Amino acid sequence: MVSHLYLVSMARTSKDKTISIRLSQAMLEALDARAVLDEKDRAQVIREAIGKHLEMDDEDEVETRLDFLEQSVNKLQGEYQQNKKTTEALGKRMDEITRLVSYCMERLPSSKT
Repeated sequence: MVSHLYLVSMARTSKDKTISIRLSQAMLEALDARAVLDEKDRAQVIREAIGKHLEMDDEDEVETRLDFLEQSVNKLQGEYQQNKKTTEALGKRMDEITRLVSYCMERLPSSKT
């Protein structure tokens, strides 16, 4: 016996499409059991299974990774700007020290023997 399964996509975006497939009673029961065990709906279990089979990442996982990367880049940019300011300030201090050392060296009595 073949059961009809209609996947209704609870779309987050208009990119999601609704499809219809036929499953054997045994597959449908296994699907329902997996959905109960994972506390997910049928459609979510099927999307994840297809994604794994096709070696695709879940959209939420990809979005989470992108958000993390964006936050990391923003943090690094902030640290870079801070380090740039610190480096510029240290460069100015080194220039001042170099001038002071040169000034002091010029004022030292020369040791002529």
